[in-house]
Amino acid sequence: MVRAAVVHEPGPPSALSVEDREPPQPGDGEIAIDVAYAGVGFVDTLLRSGAFPLVPPFVPGIEVTGAVRAVGAGVDGFTIGQPVAALLNDFGHTQRAGGYAQVAVAHHSLAVDLPDDADRPRITAALVNGVTAWLALHDIARVGSAETVVVTGAGGGLGGTAARLAALLPARRVVGVVGHDPTRAPGECTDVVLTRDLDAWLAGDESVDVVIDSVGGRVRQLLFGQLAPFGRLVVLGNASGEDVALSSDAAWHATRTVTGLSLGGIAHSRPALVRAALRAVVDLVARGHLAEPMPDVVPLTGVRAVHEAIAARTAPAKTVLDVSR
Repeated sequence: MVRAAVVHEPGPPSALSVEDREPPQPGDGEIAIDVAYAGVGFVDTLLRSGAFPLVPPFVPGIEVTGAVRAVGAGVDGFTIGQPVAALLNDFGHTQRAGGYAQVAVAHHSLAVDLPDDADRPRITAALVNGVTAWLALHDIARVGSAETVVVTGAGGGLGGTAARLAALLPARRVVGVVGHDPTRAPGECTDVVLTRDLDAWLAGDESVDVVIDSVGGRVRQLLFGQLAPFGRLVVLGNASGEDVALSSDAAWHATRTVTGLSLGGIAHSRPALVRAALRAVVDLVARGHLAEPMPDVVPLTGVRAVHEAIAARTAPAKTVLDVSR
């Protein structure tokens, strides 16, 4: 038996129950992983609350590091005991997730090997946010070295990683938009703008080439209107809960593009693209080039408190679970 944080009925954080269960077994094309660390993110709170149609009982958690426990049929390139990082959000393959457990199963196409001396908590914390940011900046926006990139929600996990990665690519300017505390923006930002000051900042006739937006609402509308010709808005979420309309005529007349990206929506259909991004992020963090902050590390038994902190917006930028505790 192995321990896992299980949801029997979707609901509030109290719906998470740490209990013993049979370890999952890998099927064709899959690997089983002895999980060392599992990342906790906003998407997990949506899974737990029933926002996505997972059939209970289920285990949240879409990003893990650990070691290969078993290899399913048709899998090459992985051996028992090999350190790995994996994404568990290929919901189009099967009902996946399962990271909040001592053993998880991943599709081999969404796993990569790790160096033996890898900083597993730090890499775990960067997986989903890093892959999402890489795809948005590198594959969709194709940021150039002379461009200005604006990242909303730069004080959070996804926004912070996107800002650090934009600076690394490198963009000429990286502007972080934060809600209240400018010190939460990464040091890699060349400019930091509070949301309440965004109108004034834009009134300075600032030209914006790329917007990476996970906030939505009026912020998205303002920044879309400020895009330069051939500017790109990449939508990664809607933390505001306000889905604003953007004019297709405005996109046409000003030569702008709007693209959405849902990592969980493409992981099963574009695994090679996602795995290439996963490889890039793991290597950048492992080599120290992408300087992701050390996450909070809490035992699996503390998972409810982590979800409560995310709901209350008091959580740190990133938390990972040490599933051995």
